[in-house]
Amino acid sequence: MKVTIATAPCSWGVWYADGTPSGTPWRTFLDQAASAGYQALELGPVGYLPANYKELLTELEERSLWVCAGTACYAFDQISKLDTIRDELDLLCKLLVQVNAKYLVTMDESDVGRFGEKKSDLTFSQSKKSFQIIREMAEFTHQEHGIKTVFHPHIKSLYEYENEIQSLMEATGIDLCFDTGHHTYSNGSPAIRNRSALDFLLKYPERIAYIHFKNVDGDIRKRVLDENLDSDQAFDLDVMCDLEDGIIDFRELKTVLETINFKGIGVIEQDMPRASTNQAFTSAKRNLSFLKEIGLV
Repeated sequence: MKVTIATAPCSWGVWYADGTPSGTPWRTFLDQAASAGYQALELGPVGYLPANYKELLTELEERSLWVCAGTACYAFDQISKLDTIRDELDLLCKLLVQVNAKYLVTMDESDVGRFGEKKSDLTFSQSKKSFQIIREMAEFTHQEHGIKTVFHPHIKSLYEYENEIQSLMEATGIDLCFDTGHHTYSNGSPAIRNRSALDFLLKYPERIAYIHFKNVDGDIRKRVLDENLDSDQAFDLDVMCDLEDGIIDFRELKTVLETINFKGIGVIEQDMPRASTNQAFTSAKRNLSFLKEIGLV
């Protein structure tokens, strides 16, 4: 096992190009990521970090940082053909090549309803079209730029439950950016030492190309279930917690990664939309320290 640890702007509450919802300036993110002990990072939302590769490389080199991946999010149920997104994909992949990154993490942003109820209205033809776009996207980034696209199953999207993820892998051949927190939230119970993410890793080791390390607060998840709250409310309550505080036992996760002989990128990616920049910085340091303490890195 060899895990290369990285971080991402979303761990500082940055979900959009303008730095919201946290408002963390991009230079502050880079400064604090380096100060916390990280060496690699995802670019995050397109437009947050400089798009000019010379400027970006200068800023990274000043902090001894490098880029492991870019991020591209699409409402795949609304895309009729790859040409709709080809130009922006091309620009992003060119930037990734210029900064020596190897991966593109993509995820779905389709409007599936507050509780995913709209997914039941999808026709077979619509589902097939989404699979086709994702497959063609991965082929395009690899064939044209040598960039491996990995798919990130996500809460409240077309692909969050195990049967949906299995169908995605079978239909597209794409490998995963596997998020331990998102998988546990959607597929596990609030019980301590929940194994849903661990068991999935053991079941599909050859399809896990990249990992997002995240944990779930069991008490908040139970409250979400008891009060029938949606995932947006859950995130506002900080359902994703520091790695040592949640229901996934990361010592057991380390054993699983050793068992499958995982060698790749592991991004400590904590969704904290309400956190201040300093709170995010504190968690980023604590999470990295914890993984070092248990020998995962």
